[in-house]
Amino acid sequence: MSSPLAAALALGAAHGLPVAEPVLLKDGSNLLVHLHPAPVVVRVATFTAFIRGAPAPFLEREVALGSYLAEVGAAVVPWSGELPPGPHHVSGWWMTAWQHVPHRVGVRPPADQLLQSLVELHGALAGYAGELPLLGPATTDLDLALACCKQHGLLPATQVEHMLGERDALLASVRSLPATAQHGDAHPGNVLLTEQGVVWNDFEDCCLGSPLWDLATLARHDQTGAVWAVARDRFGGDLVDAMLGLRLLQVAAWTALHGARAAGRL
Repeated sequence: MSSPLAAALALGAAHGLPVAEPVLLKDGSNLLVHLHPAPVVVRVATFTAFIRGAPAPFLEREVALGSYLAEVGAAVVPWSGELPPGPHHVSGWWMTAWQHVPHRVGVRPPADQLLQSLVELHGALAGYAGELPLLGPATTDLDLALACCKQHGLLPATQVEHMLGERDALLASVRSLPATAQHGDAHPGNVLLTEQGVVWNDFEDCCLGSPLWDLATLARHDQTGAVWAVARDRFGGDLVDAMLGLRLLQVAAWTALHGARAAGRL
């Protein structure tokens, strides 16, 4: 198997794009490569593929939802006309391709701007009729993450079982909420601040659920209290706490995984 970077460059070359000046944008859960000077960013499933085993369904949902949102004019990163979005399977690596959007690197929008943009995104998401897993980040994805933690000894088996039990109890308290399509991972790291405003990307964790899931995800990064206030006013404190608890379980599992990777244990 070639490296993920080599696979991304091979994808670009196969479609006639220049690949001599790639720019590595990020190497975290996935590898993001700008095929400079072409306006194309290839996102290769690397660490996510290691955890999930079969990343293709996640990428298929991301492409379907991202394409829909771009078509209805939502503020999202569209796929590039230079290269089909995929998913593509190259040399053992799964990847998708998107348009490179110029933005202010390292600058995060203020909480009120993020909140307004999320409300607008939810308006567009409400019309999506594609199939999505119900609260996938807290169900299937959490199952996979915890199984990996258990397999590699990152968390004790007893702790994993306790977390799964806590997850099931919290799910029972929020399942009755009306569900629509959600971003799934709506935190400030998944937005770009452009001259036109906030643009959302990375819909790999998209799911079906209450808007409270995205609000709880965003609220964790809000120091002003604005997102918390909207969430509690709309849903009440008990439901907010339950949904936040679900998000924190997912964060705990992935934090253990990323920590182990950084320490060379994975």
